[in-house]
Amino acid sequence: MITNGYITVEELQAHIDAAGDASFAGGDRGNMELAIEAASRWIDEQTGTRFYATAETRYYTPDWSDLLYIDDLVAVTTLKTDDDGDGVYETTWATTDYILEPRNAALRNRPYRQIRINRNTGDYAFPMGVDYGVELVGSFGYQAGASTAAPANIRQSCLLIAHRLWRRKDAIFGVAGTPGLGVTTIQAQIPRDSDVMT
Repeated sequence: MITNGYITVEELQAHIDAAGDASFAGGDRGNMELAIEAASRWIDEQTGTRFYATAETRYYTPDWSDLLYIDDLVAVTTLKTDDDGDGVYETTWATTDYILEPRNAALRNRPYRQIRINRNTGDYAFPMGVDYGVELVGSFGYQAGASTAAPANIRQSCLLIAHRLWRRKDAIFGVAGTPGLGVTTIQAQIPRDSDVMT
């Protein structure tokens, strides 16, 4: 079973055999699921983000009183601050107290990456000198607007990587073929694949 994979087994099977002539063995599905999950997590590691959203509570130490850099964020549930450093987040901010930025992120199907105080209607500032003085509850990740699917370039990269990983079962040492038909070297190092890295 795939958890937060960027493609489905059916999409990978169609990528492997676009004509639909191949019949996959029972064990192939499990190997494909593993390849998709591994490819998805590799993409997360390489990009420093994840292309799905989950509800979480995260804590931040502000560097400025008017601006806070955050992880990729889809939506805010609550924003609270610990103004005196006692570990209690006693101040709950209203949505009119802050502005999510980039301001047009949602229109461009991008996540928010910073929070700025609202100078016009806001009542608060981020607590300076307080370690982890901001508690942010929300939906974190890189989700393309209302869609739960990863962006197209991430899905295509996942297809390429998962296909390669699944085919490696036939070339454990990086070589596939027979003396009569010739030998093929399978590229094992994903970072050398210019299509994937692009």
